[in-house]
Amino acid sequence: MKKLLTILLCLTHSALFGQKYDYIWMSGAYISSDSSSSDFAIDFVTTPPSVYLIDDSLTMGHSSIAISDYEGFLQFYTNGCIIRSKNNTTMDGADFINLGPGDPSWDIYCGLNGYNFYPVFQGIFVLPFDNSISEIFHLQFDPFPELYYCQNNVFLTTRVNTNANQGLGEVIFQDSVLVQGCFQTACANRHANGRDWWILLPDNFSNRFYRFLSTPDGIQGPWVQEIENPTVDTVYVWGWNEFSPDGTLLQISDIFNGTAIYDFDRCTGLLSNLRYIPAETDLVGYGYTATFSPDSRFIYVVSSSSRKMEQYDLHASDIIDSRTTVAIWDGFYDFFHPNGLLFEASFSFFQHGPDGKLYNWAGGTRFMHSMDFPNRKGVSCNVRQRAISLPYYTFGANAYYPHYRLGPIDGSSCDTLGIDNLPVALFRYDLEDTLNPQQVTFTDVSSYEPTSWHWTFGDGQTSQDTNPVHTYAQGGVYEVCLEVSNAFAADTFCRQVQVGATGVHTLPALPHARVWPNPFSSTLNIQLPALVGVSPEFVLYDLYGRVVKAARLTDFDNQIPAQDLPSGLYVWQLRWNGEVTQTGKVVKNDGR
Repeated sequence: MKKLLTILLCLTHSALFGQKYDYIWMSGAYISSDSSSSDFAIDFVTTPPSVYLIDDSLTMGHSSIAISDYEGFLQFYTNGCIIRSKNNTTMDGADFINLGPGDPSWDIYCGLNGYNFYPVFQGIFVLPFDNSISEIFHLQFDPFPELYYCQNNVFLTTRVNTNANQGLGEVIFQDSVLVQGCFQTACANRHANGRDWWILLPDNFSNRFYRFLSTPDGIQGPWVQEIENPTVDTVYVWGWNEFSPDGTLLQISDIFNGTAIYDFDRCTGLLSNLRYIPAETDLVGYGYTATFSPDSRFIYVVSSSSRKMEQYDLHASDIIDSRTTVAIWDGFYDFFHPNGLLFEASFSFFQHGPDGKLYNWAGGTRFMHSMDFPNRKGVSCNVRQRAISLPYYTFGANAYYPHYRLGPIDGSSCDTLGIDNLPVALFRYDLEDTLNPQQVTFTDVSSYEPTSWHWTFGDGQTSQDTNPVHTYAQGGVYEVCLEVSNAFAADTFCRQVQVGATGVHTLPALPHARVWPNPFSSTLNIQLPALVGVSPEFVLYDLYGRVVKAARLTDFDNQIPAQDLPSGLYVWQLRWNGEVTQTGKVVKNDGR
């Protein structure tokens, strides 16, 4: 009973502070397919992430995004043309966004005879509020602009109630215009109060930044700041903007003009202290993306026609002089059979993985690269080319996620809402030295400002390092726990690790289960990918710790009849050979 109450307490804490909105990345074929399953998910609830097909053939392109709830369960996704619910059907009221039929851009890129994906790089992102209301921000594309570099000419918002229609969601309003003009792309950063969001939208014609403040009561602004922007383009918008994970910096990357870096004040929303990394000047020197390391110390820039990845140290006295090449395209091409084309599996857009890695989409191919230790200086950041295989070619897959797990600036003048940084513990582990399989690298990926770390490795040894490397005396199964804390709270995360000649992996190694709907009324559905002969057990508890349902699961889809259960909150576990591998909670309603 005590153990179950601990689980419930942890789940409540996770619901408030976990914010796993970016745990599922949705992508798919960028060429229309007759297949009913040409879309796929990259799911970070598992470690390493799982890649599995989705029963949908929505063409994905430059403006795709998927959003999960705070527990990491898919809520909806969009390709910039329409919005799909978590069951892969079109959401109520969402058969179009970005102005819809009759608008020239929508007709060309989304209409029946169009490409079926919206063409704006980093053209859409989502800010969830209270796990029921999500605000979608998106840029409208003008295919026939008076000035070619003003193709992004309207900034809009669409609001979704994800709890409506039994959790399938509905659009409350769509395509509300926030500002019209000539823009680069927008990005968002948590306000210092820990709740609201700043949104910055650089002008692409002059040294002007529009800023908005998104709050539960509505969107305020725009306000305008005049400050130099060396990336203002006179050709077209092809680049990437983002804030650093700690919220203190903004970078703007442009295909021709290089990368601008600013300090950012999370209280006022104002920029200052411009630094500039110019693009290489040779004809094939351009790149079009950059990103920060998770600790916000380094910036990684793609250059040389997407064939190089450079690291710059933002702590160096001379940032440009700190440049280190950390990866060069290895010359691999991916062959696209239907039209006989060869695609370079070089470098394109970065994404921050919830596991502390950086991922980079390998151009228009069926691969992703990974950077395993992006907080390390130089080539020790360990770029692995084509580390992840994908089911389809994914040109332009570049979903932008704000840093959802950024909390308030405790004690600042803007810390006015009583929201404290309550740490959430999480770590991953890697076997770096294949000749020493008993040496394990542990990487802290905790959130909400921990200031101390305490590791127990399950063999009687401990460490206070943030990212320790531990060598076990002998192989075996060990329960490793990380406790993180600060002045406000502490949190502990544990997982089992097997050490030995066969390497290191989580035990037991089971695919991630999807339990839905939530809330449920008469039946619980448990969905699993193919289990390769492994048959896990699903156990459902009431709040008194009593087992109310138990079932042995098969591959793919399982249904648990539950109409006899009273309404209320339940905790479920997935077990394999008696070991708990996954835990969650569901709510039973009365079916009304």
